[in-house]
Amino acid sequence: MGNRENLRDKLLRADGIDPSAVSEVELARFRHLLNRAKPAAIFWRTIMRTPVAKLTIAAAVIVFVAVIAMHFYGGTSSTAWSAVLENVLTFDTCVCRTREVQTTGPRPDGFEFATDSESKKYRSETYGSFSENYRNGELFTRMYHSLLKGEFVAVCYPLKTYTRLPLTESQIRGLQKDHPRQIITKILEANYTELGEDVMEGKRVRGVELRGPDAFADGDAKMPPLDDFVAQFWIEAETQLPVWVEVSVVPKGSQVRHTTVVDQFQWGVPLQASLFEPDIPADFERDNPEDRNIYMDSAPKTRTAEAFAENTQAEPYLSDFDHLELPDLGNLTLLGLDTSMAQPELRLRDHEDVWQRQDEFMAQWPGYEDVRDQIALQLDAELGIEQMTIEELIGLGIALRERFWELRGCLSEVAYPYGYAARIVTEMAHAQAPDDTAVTDQFIESIMTCEVTSTSQAGTDERIKNPVYPGLLTELRSQQFEQLKAKVSEGYVPTWKDHVRLHDLVTLLSSNCQDYDGALQVTRWMIDQAQTAGWTYYLDTRLNEMEQAYAAGEGYRTGLFMYGQDAFPDEFRYARRLFSFQGPRKRSRELLPVHLRHLKGW
Repeated sequence: MGNRENLRDKLLRADGIDPSAVSEVELARFRHLLNRAKPAAIFWRTIMRTPVAKLTIAAAVIVFVAVIAMHFYGGTSSTAWSAVLENVLTFDTCVCRTREVQTTGPRPDGFEFATDSESKKYRSETYGSFSENYRNGELFTRMYHSLLKGEFVAVCYPLKTYTRLPLTESQIRGLQKDHPRQIITKILEANYTELGEDVMEGKRVRGVELRGPDAFADGDAKMPPLDDFVAQFWIEAETQLPVWVEVSVVPKGSQVRHTTVVDQFQWGVPLQASLFEPDIPADFERDNPEDRNIYMDSAPKTRTAEAFAENTQAEPYLSDFDHLELPDLGNLTLLGLDTSMAQPELRLRDHEDVWQRQDEFMAQWPGYEDVRDQIALQLDAELGIEQMTIEELIGLGIALRERFWELRGCLSEVAYPYGYAARIVTEMAHAQAPDDTAVTDQFIESIMTCEVTSTSQAGTDERIKNPVYPGLLTELRSQQFEQLKAKVSEGYVPTWKDHVRLHDLVTLLSSNCQDYDGALQVTRWMIDQAQTAGWTYYLDTRLNEMEQAYAAGEGYRTGLFMYGQDAFPDEFRYARRLFSFQGPRKRSRELLPVHLRHLKGW
């Protein structure tokens, strides 16, 4: 035990208190006062044991108060921040609201992406923690950390599932770390700046601000590099109780600002034990995260699996033409649309928000078939596409797709001709080389650039399904499957790109065509090839479950790629397509195949 702990125990025993019987709240309160007033405390104890204690007690009080004031008041403040902290550390219960906000932008392309969630949290030193978590105003989860039962329970309402697991020491430490009083303590123990008075919800408040993030580091650990950090703490001037805590950070090199706001405090309110008892609807099914094979270790276990992983890294999907130098299309204007026109700034939150705005823009576009010939004539007149080689057509198609995304893609009034044009030129390349699977991949990518699986019917909840998915795309992937089977019969070993193509076909057959027998046949063929190809990771995490579902006449969908940090909600722009869809080159280079998750430590 350190000297500080020895001193603490001595002072507690001097007051007739058994140190082992002191609660964690009392100890936290004591440590804070001891850290900030240790010299005065020692002086206080010394003089109280002298014969002249009664004569010197007033002087001792003056010294003690002076030490506290020097730290908390900065010599000028009239707010007793020490009393605020003492009150906060003393309460056994706390109720508050927590809001998490992530904002990206506004970016040069006019987007501002923002996600937010809200939680109502109830904390008790006796019972533990209970929280209700909302997304877009709807109850998403309820979470219970029971100290009496030593268990953690999470109830997910959209999925109608619940999780029940033993409460770990790590979770208990996390509860303590996440408690509002710990955030408040870190702010008030640091080198903060007084903000003066203000008014919040009709109440006169006083605040402090902290710009140094190191106060939030755990122990000897350092805070990660940040581009910006600010924390504010406001109290009601009359009651000197917290009313608002806000911490905002921007990680180094990130475009995303993470802001946490804690407010609507209730301190010391009675909380009944029943509040912390899980309420699980009778029709909810138990879901144990430890049983999810999707989280299994992805590190290759055999040389064949290693070769599959190496091939994936060496030849990523849709990479066959990365060597091409793309043409500059900055001066290309299609259908007479002015691409320099200012487009409206968009603040987008969740997937529904992104998709609704996409549908609004796409509803204003003319159909592909309506303008195809006009665009093709213009492309030939300006670029001579009829005389281009296959590689030149593919390079032009890639450049046209990049231009489409530069102009905001499906959230644009003027981008669509470039997406349509990419489809035209890659279709021409496919017509010249129908058996070249890499060329077909480019054609499929171009089709999906402007085509999503379904859109909303204006003014209704009805979804309009896009016939290109159960039609043309299914036909193209089916052709690739037949080509692959022929190659395998001659000794060819399937690759990651083949896995992506087959996964697309299974998805198209099951989800878009409701052809579960067809999906089952493709899935079983993939299972048969797993050992030879090296994609054994997907046996337990995907293929076996797909086989069971399709054999039972049921649907099954799962992804192929993992996304980088801070990918959402921007990532929703590329959804409602097949999982093979890559989008702009910048995005495709950040996608991580699921079987390579071990390379990121995931």
